[in-house]
Amino acid sequence: MTESIAYDYLRLVLEEEFLAVYLRFINHGILHYELTNMLELSAPLMRGLDEDDRFLKYEIIGTIADYLQEE
Repeated sequence: MTESIAYDYLRLVLEEEFLAVYLRFINHGILHYELTNMLELSAPLMRGLDEDDRFLKYEIIGTIADYLQEE
């Protein structure tokens, strides 16, 4: 998965599964910053995987949840 596709996929999962957080990040103008940080953490998961892989989505949701707990 290329970095731009991975970024868009991560944004989509954040929006779908963590809408309140997604909107808060947009309102504070930090969405790009936060997605970049999450992308760095989830990059190993996305290498060579297909965005239609439901297990990838579960792993990404877990990574986002862990990231948000440390926030």
